[in-house]
Amino acid sequence: MEQPLQLSAGNGNAATHTRYRIEDRSYLSIIKKEIARSAESLGFAPERIGRLDIIVSELLSNLLKFGVKKRELLWKPLLQGGRGAIEILAIDGGSGIANTSRALEDGYSTSGTAGQGLGAIRRLSDFFDLYSQPGLGTIVLVRLFAEEYPLAEQQLASAGVISVAKSGEKVCGDGYQLDYDPEEKQLRLLVVDGLGHGPEAHLAANAALDVFAAEGGDDQSLLLKQIHQSIKRTRGVVALSATYKGEEHQLHYCGVGNISGRLLGFEGTKVLTSFNGIVGHAISSRIHDQRLAWERGKLLVLHSDGLLSRWDMGRYPQVQKHDPSLIAACLYRDYNRGTDDITILVSKHPD
Repeated sequence: MEQPLQLSAGNGNAATHTRYRIEDRSYLSIIKKEIARSAESLGFAPERIGRLDIIVSELLSNLLKFGVKKRELLWKPLLQGGRGAIEILAIDGGSGIANTSRALEDGYSTSGTAGQGLGAIRRLSDFFDLYSQPGLGTIVLVRLFAEEYPLAEQQLASAGVISVAKSGEKVCGDGYQLDYDPEEKQLRLLVVDGLGHGPEAHLAANAALDVFAAEGGDDQSLLLKQIHQSIKRTRGVVALSATYKGEEHQLHYCGVGNISGRLLGFEGTKVLTSFNGIVGHAISSRIHDQRLAWERGKLLVLHSDGLLSRWDMGRYPQVQKHDPSLIAACLYRDYNRGTDDITILVSKHPD
């Protein structure tokens, strides 16, 4: 049975990714200890922390052996189906893997080692996903839960988010909240970007998310007006709020500023248009909800301006069969401006 999903970053940025650029082995033990401490706080038993340590070690080893450029490890705590988890993404822009099926076999190696890397990672993980292209690189996604996760529930998530602070900043000025109810086939989400970056942008984004969490209703423009009134003492945000109800097969949304959105399908792409303004400073009284048909097979992508606007999902054949977090990681690796906070939300149709 598909489980409820809640993704969020705010009120301390607990679900913003921590990023490590992997250049050498000098601080790998520090990375493992930091992830282990987070897992312990989520209720991981020692045995599962041990499994997590092996997974992280193998991912880091693979990045150093095979990643030529853009070698990064992203990780964050996650709540899925009421269970605490650690999500890890190993990203590189190296030569890629020509035969992923063979590379996942225990004992296979291209470097003369014992060859237990990818096979061991998959075996020890509760969820494992891999996407690789020769010449572009490889992305590995792993989730390990605090408690044993039933095999029947180890499936692709309906949505995923990558959110990373600007290099050198301790907090992220972007924020997001996504709630998905699989029983009702309903999705509710907000993506915000506080002006600039750093602590003041972070405070503005959190203030907007607090209003989103407190207010219900289906009127997205009204919600943005409520946020506008509540955060006037902050530096302000740009924002896009949306809901989807299964019985309507439509996405209701309203955006102010430059949070970008697209609905991608086989027949083409629909762009989510936003109104000019800054929530908390100046918005038009005429903002209103807009609608787009969201049928099965269409992928929703929302992102802050930390991602270049001219990204092309066509670079990644068959990627829509993979987990949304992995899809977001492809865009993050290849289209990240590198000069601002970045948030990328990817959601499959809530069917």
